[in-house]
Amino acid sequence: MTPALIGPARDGVSGRTGVPHSKPHMQRALLLSLLANAPSSIVNPAWSSEAESLFASLREFGLDVTGQDPGTLHLSGVGKSVKPSGATASVVGSAFNFRAMAAVACLSRNDTVLEGNASMLRRPVAEYLGFVRELGGSLSDISDAGHLRLRIHGGGRLAGTATVDTRHSSQVLTSVLLIAPLADGPVRIRCTTDDAVGEGYIALTESMMRRQGALIEREGSSFLVRPSAYDAHVHELASDFTALSYLAGAVATAPHGSVTVAGYYPSEFSSEREFLTVLEQLGIRTTYDPVERSLRIDKGVPAARHIRIDGHNIPTVVPTLAAIAPFVEARVTLRNAAHVNNHKCRRVEVMIRELTRMGCRIEATHDGDGRVDGFTTSGRQTPAGDTTLDSHGDHRIFLSLATAALGAARPCLIDGAQHLHASFPEFLTSLHTLGADIHSV
Repeated sequence: MTPALIGPARDGVSGRTGVPHSKPHMQRALLLSLLANAPSSIVNPAWSSEAESLFASLREFGLDVTGQDPGTLHLSGVGKSVKPSGATASVVGSAFNFRAMAAVACLSRNDTVLEGNASMLRRPVAEYLGFVRELGGSLSDISDAGHLRLRIHGGGRLAGTATVDTRHSSQVLTSVLLIAPLADGPVRIRCTTDDAVGEGYIALTESMMRRQGALIEREGSSFLVRPSAYDAHVHELASDFTALSYLAGAVATAPHGSVTVAGYYPSEFSSEREFLTVLEQLGIRTTYDPVERSLRIDKGVPAARHIRIDGHNIPTVVPTLAAIAPFVEARVTLRNAAHVNNHKCRRVEVMIRELTRMGCRIEATHDGDGRVDGFTTSGRQTPAGDTTLDSHGDHRIFLSLATAALGAARPCLIDGAQHLHASFPEFLTSLHTLGADIHSV
């Protein structure tokens, strides 16, 4: 482990910094570039460990790099003629990558073996891949104690109806949607709930597919995708609003602060708009300058004495909001986020436990099935700090705990800085630039 000592930001945070470009946009742009039998370009590519892993897997299936300019990646795909070149495609620890590559493997008439690390065995991944058989392929589990490993064989004729469980994640739906235009016949997708989690991520997938020529009809919780081809496209990536959340959190937890994020590109992402609205309710103001492409973050006054937040559509920022909540001059309650416990670790439960160790007063809330679905806090606090916190190998937990540590009375030692490459590699440098007391150990 690589721990970092995060000291209290007694003098506040201020200055200019940047954030990475959007990982969700990058993942979809890479997949669409493979599935288009035409040239594609990605402007402002967002390289993280998960994007690099996905890129490597897609190259095994035929994605070719035709050129690279400063800030632009030029690619050539193979459409539906995907063919794995190796015996095994490794996706390491990314559930999104595993699910997406399982869908891509349905297009191949060869066997594909997908392999994830031991942490994937503890997550609901394999049990949600029933679409492989429903669309005409085959799937067998050949896992061992150290790896989640599945063998997938595409069907002779890919088409039909797939039922996708959308109660816990939008990733499987996104994966099936992306390959559906390349099927041999129409693909109907039926979701298990009318209120899918992460609706913003589903809408993002739809939008990017439609821009490249996909024929999608949506009626309630069902989709009908007709055979079509993806056109050539230039993907201009937005900034990553989840990475932005940690800088907004620094402004919220420090005694005072004003931070300008340079080079910020907003997206059409409904989850981003919803998160910015939540920040406004918490008293964190954001002001965007479209000429300078900058976003200013300032601390203000909460909109009410009790702020109620629905975490259903903003799963990636729920840990950040847990870190912010104890430092807001209002009671904060977040609900409807039980699905966030299905990520790299049980994120809501872990954040409550680690923030309590820091000295915060934060309590779990539960849904009708008794699952932890959120948290509640009682107003502005100054936790003691002076403790060692466990990020559980999860980059978003580390980032969120580091955000909270800025508001503690004494420094906190947080393990797991080596995982920042998964989303925000320059985070500690950014905090230091803004005046925070950061020491790598």
